[in-house]
Amino acid sequence: MSTSERKALMLRLLLNCIVLMTLYFVLAAAEFAYTHYIYIAAGVILGLGYVIYNKGFSGKDVTPEMLPDTMSPAEKHAFIEDSKERMRKSRWVLTFLIPILLTLACDMLYLIVLPFFGELLL
Repeated sequence: MSTSERKALMLRLLLNCIVLMTLYFVLAAAEFAYTHYIYIAAGVILGLGYVIYNKGFSGKDVTPEMLPDTMSPAEKHAFIEDSKERMRKSRWVLTFLIPILLTLACDMLYLIVLPFFGELLL
């Protein structure tokens, strides 16, 4: 991946973090009751889709020697290239999945962890 592609991916990740976190807390402040359910469902769907599309990461960092002997060298090469291509094509999912998980983690921190430690100090 080139430097410009990495920068573009990072910019999308940062922008999605800002937008999704802002949207979440604005909807929560407006007392929209289903915000966290929507974010959890979106996270689960994106996460499962990402894992399934990438075949459970079975081809991540695999070498031809690691693959079964029943596969021909051409099949091994095709499997490795397909795995790399799937990882490359599915990177965009992470630019949504990571901000959703970060948003939910911040919400848990705000609702559960901070009040817990606040009570311990009082």
